[in-house]
Amino acid sequence: MISMPEYRTEPLIVPVVSGLLPEGERSRRAALTSFASRSERENPRVPQQEVVCYECGRACKVPAAALSANCSHCHAHLKMTDVELRPGAQRLTVRTLGKVTVLPDAVLSQVSVVCGKCLLLGRASGTYRCLGKMRVSCDNCLEGSVQANYLEVERSVSLTLKQGATVDTLVIAGRVTGRIVARREVILRRGAELVGDCHAPVLKKEKGAVHRGIWYEVEPE
Repeated sequence: MISMPEYRTEPLIVPVVSGLLPEGERSRRAALTSFASRSERENPRVPQQEVVCYECGRACKVPAAALSANCSHCHAHLKMTDVELRPGAQRLTVRTLGKVTVLPDAVLSQVSVVCGKCLLLGRASGTYRCLGKMRVSCDNCLEGSVQANYLEVERSVSLTLKQGATVDTLVIAGRVTGRIVARREVILRRGAELVGDCHAPVLKKEKGAVHRGIWYEVEPE
């Protein structure tokens, strides 16, 4: 009788899981990481800022340091430089996302301004559409329409709005004459005066402030 050799199974050895990636995978991932870092160093990301297009009214991102750019929605050419309107200025149409300043001693008429911010230190009658804050620091009579996110009339300043104004917020420390449509609130500081009807969700009057007209309380937008 032929004897069969004894069969013995080898024990199954399971490596201990250490939580570390195999050496080959570690090397591969390190190579990818170093490549990404090198790519970012060679092509650094350009800082962006969000602006509102003055043509289509939609928000878009543009390089923060750019002087001009194109809207990513309507492709309109957007300027972002600040503009100063001086006495005797011939540039009466302004379109920019920057700040427009009417300098003292300026007396201009028939201006058409679309801007990010606006400061009236001099007189410039016309139409205004301000996407941010508009501040009036000089007596003015504006013949055209006025639209602003935030309109502020300083103390001792008289502002006449021939076609009224449509704003989010209006703050008056001086005197304003004209019809007001406010989406949020109208605030009359101490001693301020508003002459004209007012359509607003909220009308706040400090001590000594006067409103000569009708306040139509509307729902906030």
